[in-house]
Amino acid sequence: MPDSPDMPDRPDERAATPGNVAAAMNRVLEAEREALAELEACRAQADRTLEAARREARAILDRAERMSRDIHGRTERLAAARALRISEAAAQEDARPGVADTLAAALERLAARMTGDDHA
Repeated sequence: MPDSPDMPDRPDERAATPGNVAAAMNRVLEAEREALAELEACRAQADRTLEAARREARAILDRAERMSRDIHGRTERLAAARALRISEAAAQEDARPGVADTLAAALERLAARMTGDDHA
């Protein structure tokens, strides 16, 4: 009588024998070890990527702060030079009534605008 699905003539090679169960468990455990190793490698790569991004962010911030300081320094020097030119021009003017007060007020307004203290 030929093999039927209900009654095989030979033992199934996939039958749950102690050797087959042990081999299957070993394959599962090995797959789990490999998955954990891959997960740890991914975590390590993510940590390296994150640290590189942090270093780059710090470098960008450092450059921006340096540029800001340079701009502020140039602005202060420019404002001082303009104030000096205004003062020199005023000194050359004839002393007219109210000119000194007007000039002083103008310089105060200029300084307030340049430093952000104008609150107007």
